[in-house]
Amino acid sequence: MKTFIKYGGIRVQFLILVLFLLSCSSVGRKEGLQVLSPHSASSTINLMDIVDTVMYVQFDDSILLSGIGNLVLTDSFIIGATNKYGILRFDSEGHFLNTIGSIGQGPGEYQSGNYDMAVDAMNGIVYAFMYPDILLSYSLTGEFLQRVHLQMPEKASGMYCPDIFQVQNGLLYFYYMNAGTVGEKPLYWMVMNKDGALVECRRGQESRTSFYPGVVLINNYTSVDDSTMIYWDNFNDTIFYVSPSCERAAYLFDKGNFRLQETDDLSLLPEERIRCLRIIDTKNFLLLAWGSENRSQGVYYNLYDKNADITYKLRDDMVYDKRGDLSMRYLRMSYVKLKGREYIVTQTKAYKVENIPGALHRKLDADDLEGNPVLVLIRLKDE
Repeated sequence: MKTFIKYGGIRVQFLILVLFLLSCSSVGRKEGLQVLSPHSASSTINLMDIVDTVMYVQFDDSILLSGIGNLVLTDSFIIGATNKYGILRFDSEGHFLNTIGSIGQGPGEYQSGNYDMAVDAMNGIVYAFMYPDILLSYSLTGEFLQRVHLQMPEKASGMYCPDIFQVQNGLLYFYYMNAGTVGEKPLYWMVMNKDGALVECRRGQESRTSFYPGVVLINNYTSVDDSTMIYWDNFNDTIFYVSPSCERAAYLFDKGNFRLQETDDLSLLPEERIRCLRIIDTKNFLLLAWGSENRSQGVYYNLYDKNADITYKLRDDMVYDKRGDLSMRYLRMSYVKLKGREYIVTQTKAYKVENIPGALHRKLDADDLEGNPVLVLIRLKDE
């Protein structure tokens, strides 16, 4: 299999990375890799064609939330991060349970706006990472457990908070956007144990010769399940699965204008460039969001049916619930598996769903008609 690298300074380092990943044996690996292209759609379907049920979780108003992010969903609880209140835990119906740790300057506290959060649901541990190398851990009920200094890789200057911080099979994964400074080998990801010891780090093989704006290099990471993440880079045609048991190639981007060229001015990309913004990888399909540098084209979506081996274009309206004419378009979405079923997760405003029967279990306050955010759980068809 050939791997096409579209920037000379990265060609060798990614070739070595690909050869390493392809040498890793993994159960269920297919010899042929699916090629992904924004132009391969043969027909158009509705997002609702793959939706089974839509459920809403209203966060209660005992704490007023302007927003909540970094959400971790399990079968029994929900944990999210806020700048004002810190890390919060709710039950599966949105009732507030407790705060986890607190915002402050103390040895067991994390700083507002300067922490990333991850959850080890299996072992009941919540982690808060603070730049540059502090790792705090707490129980699910909020008790402080320990504070450790991470064993950072050598020459880790120029690295800030990771773009994604996630627990995978008990190990802590920190994913970066080609982190590092000019003259250093860029960091793709690093792996720590719960005590902060470095288990592994994955770097490029050659030092950077110039600054690359990270937003155009590595986009988003989507969890495939509790232990596997998808990682890709716009200079490379290969999409990787990364897990504690194996790192391997998963899919390929087709040739075309949706990879960066070595002649590109990275501070102002040409309008013909199309970048993959998001991949949702489920049992039966891939949902892909593509973004064009031509702002008039905006974002558009494909759906690849794994069973039928057909790529569809999703209707531009991206409606997921006709009862409120609610659209997924431009919303941030993620993937989660709960009680054996697959869900696409996003958020909406309470006032947008107040006329949908059963969506809200508390009426909106007359003094706060917008209300707390509402979690949207879009359960996918199983067949």
